[in-house]
Amino acid sequence: DFLIFEANGRALTEQDRRRLALACRRGLSVGADGALFLSPGEKGRVRVDYFNADGGPATFCANGTRCAARYALRHGLAAGGSVVLETGWGPIEARVDGEQVTLALPAVPAPLDPIPISGRGLPPTAIPMKVGVPHLVVFVRGDLGKLAIDRFGPSLRRHPALPEGANVNFVKVEGRGLAVRTFERGVEGETLACGSGVVASAVVAAGQGRVSPPIACSTKSGVSFTVAFTPGGG
Repeated sequence: DFLIFEANGRALTEQDRRRLALACRRGLSVGADGALFLSPGEKGRVRVDYFNADGGPATFCANGTRCAARYALRHGLAAGGSVVLETGWGPIEARVDGEQVTLALPAVPAPLDPIPISGRGLPPTAIPMKVGVPHLVVFVRGDLGKLAIDRFGPSLRRHPALPEGANVNFVKVEGRGLAVRTFERGVEGETLACGSGVVASAVVAAGQGRVSPPIACSTKSGVSFTVAFTPGGG
């Protein structure tokens, strides 16, 4: 869940960002996983500046971008059933059909080599990958619902091999699809869903031959995401 403002996010001061962090605190204010600032872009596009719940800027947030697209079309910032959003990652086209929003993402780089991790019930390695922002994909064999993500997440999110930090995705193969739970940097806790994390999880799982696209990915929110892609050249 996000806060959306029709304002220029590039104009925020340090004080504004501190106020934003306060507004995102659950139980003490509005509460949100992050905030989106929408302003006019070039050639009829909509500019999206994203800030995490701690007030820090982030290059990209997939679910936030989906929310921005639906908001832009419902509130007349764009016309028709699609809109191009200018994000820190680059221009991204979004198609909106009622409550369903589909993003066409840029090509992503291939997953990196595995890095060592430790933790009871965790595998010996995890896979880093960038989908606009850094991610770490961890495959688990046990009960994903009972996994103590709040215990494992903080240290993995700051893994020494990941200088920028990363969102940590804990993934379980379920039939032809995936179940994904994510500990997000900037939120410093588990969120109900992470769109770019789902993409990273799907690409890594397909690359290892665990599943094949299109891939249905269930999340803690109860919402299922479908990730479709064509491998090759990134």
